[in-house]
Amino acid sequence: MRLVVINLTRFGDLLQTQPALAGLHAQGHETALVCLDNFAEAASLLYGVAHVAPLPGARLLAGLDDDWRRATADITDWCDDLTKSFRPDGVLNLTATLAGRLLARRLVPQGGPLLGFALDEHGFGLDADAWSTFLQAASRDRGCSPFNLVDVIRRVAGVGDQTPVFTLRCPDAERRAVVHRQLAEAAPEGCEGFVALQPGASEDRRRWPVASFAAVGDRLWREQRLCPVLVGSTAEQHLAESYATAATAPFISLVGRTRLPDLAAALSCTRALVTNDTGTMHLAAGLGLPVLAIFLATAQPWDTGPYSDDACCLEPYMPCHPCPFGVPCPHDHACHDAIRPADVAALLLGRLTKGAWHGVPVKGARVWVARRDAHGFIDLASASAHGDAFASGHDDASAHGHDDASASGHEQETRTAWIREQRHFYRQFLDLKRPAATAGCPLPSLRAPDLPCALPQAFRHDCATVLGQASALLHLLGEQGLLLQRTSSDLAKQRFLTTCGRIHALFEQSPHFRALAHLWLSEMQTAGASLDTILQLASLYRALATAWHDHLSVATD
Repeated sequence: MRLVVINLTRFGDLLQTQPALAGLHAQGHETALVCLDNFAEAASLLYGVAHVAPLPGARLLAGLDDDWRRATADITDWCDDLTKSFRPDGVLNLTATLAGRLLARRLVPQGGPLLGFALDEHGFGLDADAWSTFLQAASRDRGCSPFNLVDVIRRVAGVGDQTPVFTLRCPDAERRAVVHRQLAEAAPEGCEGFVALQPGASEDRRRWPVASFAAVGDRLWREQRLCPVLVGSTAEQHLAESYATAATAPFISLVGRTRLPDLAAALSCTRALVTNDTGTMHLAAGLGLPVLAIFLATAQPWDTGPYSDDACCLEPYMPCHPCPFGVPCPHDHACHDAIRPADVAALLLGRLTKGAWHGVPVKGARVWVARRDAHGFIDLASASAHGDAFASGHDDASAHGHDDASASGHEQETRTAWIREQRHFYRQFLDLKRPAATAGCPLPSLRAPDLPCALPQAFRHDCATVLGQASALLHLLGEQGLLLQRTSSDLAKQRFLTTCGRIHALFEQSPHFRALAHLWLSEMQTAGASLDTILQLASLYRALATAWHDHLSVATD
């Protein structure tokens, strides 16, 4: 099948589609990638792409301001050129915006499959599968993002059962040789190698202080004669200037001096990357470079961390992290200073000299190392040294809203345990086929975790209560639906709709199940007026609520 894959996002998000593109190629599909023209160079780093169609987004938007009729004609001509040159059989849209959905509907051939994010014939949002809906649902609440974005994209693309491959194309030898020569000529005397530093980020609140990067760079030079190489865009030149003011050791700045292929070549000449949550982080991970990434403010490694085994991720050991979107920080961005340069440098030096991130006592931060779980999803394991937060002089955990992490790093924290609960049950639930068996048939079976629940008793009780109520309401909805099939009285319809609304409100009012609220509402709207489909969906949600409730209730006993 010839598929148009639409991804109108930023550089890093574009790179994160690599496992999906590789999986589609392995299935025998031929793909054309639609991306914004300013990121088209990134497509040269991706495997499995037969055709690249850069979309002139900025020009089209400017055209809308000038003359919407001419702009509409331009985009129509662009779509016609693509469909004539590539002749797609279907479309996979990975961009949930209205623009992405409109473009997908315009490009999909008559009768062809439209996967991912779409629009129905009335112009309302339509998601082709539960994983697509969950991708949006999880983004509404920072506590409901248990899966790495790459794994969700793989599921949306229908390649979730394949072994993921996140290997980007290495720049050609000639380009690497040119960059290596430039670095060698700029290297200070006595240089034993290079380490890349990316001090920029998409937002200032997600950026570790430049002075902290400089302190790390100074120590790398002082102890191992490793020369820091600053990377970043032209807009981040002021960060390089701040670094020069703070640093005492020599460094090389490539900030604003590399196009995307040159950046890849520069990274391939270094031994590791220290970075914020950026596109450069994903590029380094795809090139197989050791990555130490710092996640601040709204950034968290569970959903946007580097997709590579053995990558190291640090996040503040603070009860407010990750902070919600669109809310001013009430703590004056204290997370920026929670992660100490001495700890970052010690972790990196340990990885470079001993081959492991473990064993460094870190104060004020959670240390995670990426790994694969049994289902092929990227996972995180705590690499915080034994008793790190407390043996290093951290204040009493209860005063900060933390669990005692001294026994096994941060694995026993409520936040970690809840993420693992969600990963276990949502993975099974979202993989269930829609629609389910007809009403009255046995519920699908969801397996409970092999390990005991590590959630505190009060937390388990709160969650079990919501799930128990949801199971009862979903059972009631099924009974009301069966009645409605026999008699379509206004009273029966009203009671049925009221129960549907109560289920949504129950999930929405719980801070732990808001993702389910969005899922339920979206899938109900997709079902439309089909009573059979609604009852089939209710059976799936009841299976989830019942299995999860029973697991938490057993753990509570």
